[in-house]
Amino acid sequence: MPVLDTGETTGPAPETAARPPARWRVLLTVVLGSVLVLGLVAVGYLAYRLQNPTTAPFRPTAGSAVPTGADRRDALDVAEQFALRMDTVDGADIDGYVKGINEMLTTKAKTENVKTFDAMKESYAAAEVKGKGQVLQRGIADIDPDSATVLVAHDADVSTTQGDIEHHYRWTVELVKVDGEWRVDDFTPVN
Repeated sequence: MPVLDTGETTGPAPETAARPPARWRVLLTVVLGSVLVLGLVAVGYLAYRLQNPTTAPFRPTAGSAVPTGADRRDALDVAEQFALRMDTVDGADIDGYVKGINEMLTTKAKTENVKTFDAMKESYAAAEVKGKGQVLQRGIADIDPDSATVLVAHDADVSTTQGDIEHHYRWTVELVKVDGEWRVDDFTPVN
């Protein structure tokens, strides 16, 4: 059958072309827009947290900055050096011994150290104490930006007029930062 041309155009009726979009399209656009905005906010937050880690990762305004690898190494080095200085004793130069140790201490620890070694000075000199130490192992037990606890395992060979002694020390060394430098605030035997 032939198609008759009536002169009319085929296409949507004029009243359907001007109709607003279906309600579901508007709802879908709003939902997808909201998801996109939330996604961008989440990506921004995660990028910030990766650049600025803290010790309280789920509380953005809490916690302190995570210490860097350099801070950890510096704390380990100070604790190790402290143990070596404590072990390297010479009764003939007790003042030099105390001075070397005091260089690593906080003001509080220096005060205690001076009292302790003033009492021991004569006995160390009389016994001709000489000691040399070796650090076997060290490790961080706890650290934050301004304090650290370091475990140090070290041995010392000490000779005196009474004979030779081998010491096997295991210490917890408490460090604090003073003017950006790690200082020994306290130490205690672990064993």
